Amino acid sequence: NIAPPEDMELSRDGTQLFMSVTPGLAGQHQPRLRVMELASHETRDLEVSFAAEKGWGDADCAAPAQGIGAHGIHLSQRSDGREQLLVVNHAGREAIEFIELHSGDEGWQAIWRGCVESKEPGMFNDVAATPDGGFVATVMFISDGLAPPMPLEQLLDGRDTGHLMHWHAEQGLSKLAGSEAPFPNGVQVTPDGKSAWFAAWTANQLWRYDLKTSAVDAKVDSGYMVDNLNWATDGRLLGAGVPGSDAFVECFQQHVEHCPMGVQVSALDTASLEHEILFSAEPGVMSGVSVAT
Repeated sequence: NIAPPEDMELSRDGTQLFMSVTPGLAGQHQPRLRVMELASHETRDLEVSFAAEKGWGDADCAAPAQGIGAHGIHLSQRSDGREQLLVVNHAGREAIEFIELHSGDEGWQAIWRGCVESKEPGMFNDVAATPDGGFVATVMFISDGLAPPMPLEQLLDGRDTGHLMHWHAEQGLSKLAGSEAPFPNGVQVTPDGKSAWFAAWTANQLWRYDLKTSAVDAKVDSGYMVDNLNWATDGRLLGAGVPGSDAFVECFQQHVEHCPMGVQVSALDTASLEHEILFSAEPGVMSGVSVAT
């Protein structure tokens, strides 16, 4: 058994799985980054060293004083060929941390290079790099602290609770107009950088936001609460999550770690908008699911 990952990213060579760990429904896990060697399933914490470097995030963003409390993550290759892991961090602040990953004689090393801190009253969920060196992030709900602004049942009833944000070194961090949605969750940017696909978690839908026209231009019914998203090798968008909010609310309120929930994994053809369920399981097989790769 391992601490349950919230989000996962596969290394470019397909040998390693980078994972983020959140506190979990029972609040019993230390938020952190981990890495699994897929050949052996050996898993270890990914220790992060700190060495700021110009060009990674905002110039005035300081290293996190409380470490990195990982949530959503995204792995990409920078224009100079270096590997970049973007990490949503809730530890003491709302920020996107920029981490360089490289493989050496002692295995994979993680070096904090910079960050973008949000001064807005919202809580990030996930992040995805854009081809021009920026990122798009989801804000799942608006709050002045690290707690939801309303009872859990209202937060999950399908009303708009959050939005998308965009960052680029030249423009800084800003809200994307017209991106308000019911509990924005996982996000991915299309390879051409023109659109961002994100999970409208409590609407049981996948939404496409046009980054050029600043508008949501497609909504696809998923039939379940899609959490995080990943691109599949065939170009489709993989989603994973739980069938509905009732079981989630019950498990969350009881603070039960291994609470049985049904699970779904699906694939979306983003050209034809054809959506297919790849895997489903009744409660008892897994204690929920948040990501597939």
